[in-house]
This record gives sequence, C-alpha cells and structure tokens, in this order.
Amino acid sequence: MLKLLIADDEPLERQAIRYVLQRERPAYQVVGEGRDGTEAVRLAQRLSPDVVLLDIKMPVMDGLEAGKVIRKLRPEARLIFITAYDEFAYAQEAVALGASRYLLKPVATEELVTLLDDLAQEIEKERLAREETEQLRSALEEMLPLIRQGFALDLVAGHIEPEEIKARAEFLGLASLPRLVMVAAIDRFPARPGGLLEAERQYLKKKVWHILEETASEWRGALVVPGLKEEFLLLLSTDHLPDRVRVREEAICLAKKLCEKVRQLTPLTITVGIGRPVIEPVQLSRSYAEAAAAAEYRILYGGDQVIHADDVTVLPRSREPFSSPAEQSLSLAIRLGDKEAAWRHLTHIMAEAIFKQEVRPPVLKVKILELISLATRSALEAGANPDEIAEVMLAGSTELVMGESLNELQTRVKEKIGILVDKVVQAREQRNNNLIDRAIKFIKENYHRDISLEDVAHHVYLSPCYFSRLFKQVQGENFIDYLTRVRLEVAKELLLRTDLSINEIAARVGYRDYRYFGQVFKKMEGYTPTIFRKKMGGG
Repeated sequence: MLKLLIADDEPLERQAIRYVLQRERPAYQVVGEGRDGTEAVRLAQRLSPDVVLLDIKMPVMDGLEAGKVIRKLRPEARLIFITAYDEFAYAQEAVALGASRYLLKPVATEELVTLLDDLAQEIEKERLAREETEQLRSALEEMLPLIRQGFALDLVAGHIEPEEIKARAEFLGLASLPRLVMVAAIDRFPARPGGLLEAERQYLKKKVWHILEETASEWRGALVVPGLKEEFLLLLSTDHLPDRVRVREEAICLAKKLCEKVRQLTPLTITVGIGRPVIEPVQLSRSYAEAAAAAEYRILYGGDQVIHADDVTVLPRSREPFSSPAEQSLSLAIRLGDKEAAWRHLTHIMAEAIFKQEVRPPVLKVKILELISLATRSALEAGANPDEIAEVMLAGSTELVMGESLNELQTRVKEKIGILVDKVVQAREQRNNNLIDRAIKFIKENYHRDISLEDVAHHVYLSPCYFSRLFKQVQGENFIDYLTRVRLEVAKELLLRTDLSINEIAARVGYRDYRYFGQVFKKMEGYTPTIFRKKMGGG
C-alpha cells in the first residue's frame, strides 16, 4: 500500500488530489496533508510517507526548500513537485533534488495516477531487493559457524597457504591471526540409566561451546570452534603479548577460567591442553598437535585440568583426526545433507588411501571403518535420529568390509554414506515441516487479527527472513499469498452462509479497510464480494 503526503497551501488543490486518489486508487493511502513547507517537513518526519507531493509556491517554507529538508530526513521518499508555473529554473532545481517528476497545475488525473503506479512498482522492487539482500545476509550468518570451523580445521591441519589464511581471516573479521592453539576436551558426559539421549549430548556440547566463546572473548582475536570429537579448538592471537613467558601465563589463566566456567554452569568438566605459540599461522598444526597430546594426559592426571605442552612429554597422537582435508569436507557435506559432495570427497579419500599411501588391504578396511565412524558422528551432529542411524549402521555392518574387490568396497561405503545423508535430510525436513505446521496453525487461529510475517516468525522462534524463505520452500507459496488465501476462503464462506455486510466480513477476516478487502477479493476471485455473493449464492 502506497502512503502519500500532500503539501499545498490551497485546500481545494489538496482535496482534489485526495478525491482523485480515493476514486482511482483507493488502495493508495493519504497519510497527511500540509498547508506549507514547514508542516510538510514535520509530517514527513512523523508519518514516513513513500511519496511526498509538494506545491512549490507555499508560505513560510516553499516546496523546494521543504524538499531539501525531507530529502535529508527521508532519503528513500519520492518527491513530486507541483506548480502553476512552467519555469525552467524550477524544473532544474527539482531535478537536482532527485524529484520523481515535476507536474503542472491543474494536474491531469491520468498523469498523476500513472506516475504513482510507476512509483509503487519501483518501491516494491526496491523492497524485494532489500528483502533478498537481507535473506542473503541471514543465510550467510547461518553459515558463519561452519565457515569459521572450516577455517580453523584447515589451519590446524596445515592444509592452507599463507595468502589464503590472510584473506579468510579478513572475511571472518579477525583483527589478528592466531598463533596458539588450545584443545578443550569434554572429560565425560553424566551417567544415566539407559544412557544419555543424543539430543541431551548435543545440547550440552552446544552449551559448552557458548561458554567457551563468551569466556574467550576477553582474549583479543580468539576463534572457538567444535572439533570432530568431543572437543573444542581455541585458536588465539599472541600479537598483543610481549614474549613467550607472558603468552604462557595468560594462556594458562584463560584455560583455568574456561574450566571453572564449564564446571559452574554445566554438569560437565573439561580438560584444556595448551600448545606452544608458533611464529607463523601456517605452523599452527604443530601447536594443535601439542595441545591435543597434552589434553590426552587427563588419562593420567584426571579431568578438569589445565595441561601445558611444556609440562609434559608430548608424544605424537596415535592418529591425527584431521589427516586429510577431504575427510573434513566429507564430514561437512554430510552435515549439510549434500550427497553428491559427500560421494565426491569419499572418492578422493579412497583414491588417496589406495594410490598415495599404498596401504595393505587390512589397513584399508580399518580406514573404511574409520570413515564410516566419521560419517556416523557427522550425521548425528547434524540432528539425524539416533535410533535410525543405529539401525543403518547395524544393517550389513559385517558385510561392509568383506568385499571381494576395491570397487565393491567403495560401492558399499558409498551406499552407506548415501543412506546417512538421506537421514540427515529427512531429519532437517521433518524439523522444518514441524515448524511450518506450527506456523500454519497460528495463522489459522489468528487470520482475523492484523498479523504480520514477523508475528508468525516470532511465534516459531525464527528470524523473519529465514522463516519467509523456509515457508515458501515448504509450502510452495509465500507467506502473504497463503495468509490471503486463508482469509478469502473464510470470507467466501461468510458471503454464502451469512447475511453479514461486506464491511463486517472484511473485519472478521483481518481487513480493517473493506475497500482494500474488495480489491484483494476481486483480484483473487475475479468478482467483487457483492457480485460473488449474488452469483454463487443464487441470489
């Protein structure tokens, strides 16, 4: 609906424009009228009109001067200047102000209506463009945790070039590059008869992650991400510290705070392993290996500990969990529900294992079991149903590594991973469908109220942009079209089964303006409400 402000010192001129709009475009709303430029500025600031029609010759402050002020206060508003004088100087100044048009009195009805229709389309296009930009921004925000995790995993794996490190750090807004790694490992989950539900495990892990992020935020340039096991990686900058002694002291102090906060706020404890600082970020794999190995000493010292690499004999880990960037990519593809990408990374891993490492068949089978384990964890982390995943893994688990040939082995693994990805997608779709079902229930219970997309999104605890995209994805139509359809279905029932007036029916289905209701009804049904009642009701 287009909102207009009319400013003219002649009441008859204002009334004429208002009359034309009521007759030709009743959906366009005149939100205010000003008698001079000063009033126009005040009303524009208070009422936020889409279009301001300004008479150039007005007392106190003329239309051109008012237009300059309004342009500063409301740069998105369209300005239309109206005058009885066809003077080139006026036209020049109006154009300089970014006026949409310069009209001569008396204003022709067709010219005014056509101009306003064009502006309405232009404003709607801009609104859609803003909405699309917001949706892209929202999608990027949703992906940022995975992007940060991917960057951190690439750093600790050593599979990233210096130039790429700098570019990705700038994209993520990191003020300085990390040169030290901590590993915060969850010691154990609470024991419970029958075992802890996977949903509870994931909830606790997420809570620990948030605690670590919040506590580490006091350290300039901290990056906190989940690892692939029950651990979290903290990548820290050391640029603001003068020497290695100070780095060690501050790192131990932060690690103790992390342990304390997790102990206080959750039923869990963590052990924090601290690696030594490195000179360049490309060497972070060394700091990570030291931190991870130090954290493993909790087996000897017990949990809820801070263990620095300087204080233990750091042995190499039995197996680096991030030995291949393709394994990280496989895990990410499974969590994102991208089957084709998962298969592509699987093929790469198998080729690397067979041709680069020249592994013997028994070792290759162990590698396959490790991949399946990685895939299973990834599917569970993505929210797949634990019972269904267990059923998938138990079905044919023995035959999985009993293939006669490499092709047969790879085919079986590919099938298993494909099923896991399907379970991830099914779980995500089920969650989405449940959310939209709740939204539809809310709409059907509240269509008679002046509800908006924001109201429904708030009801299902989603951002408006994400809810809008999800609603269209699940329902196949956008929110406004669906709400309109629900309202009109009820309106048709009321038209045929009751003697209520059009005004009363409009109010009952959520339209405060019965004339606007009539326009929407005719656009969707092909008839006005009155004609529909006569034709369909047999009257």
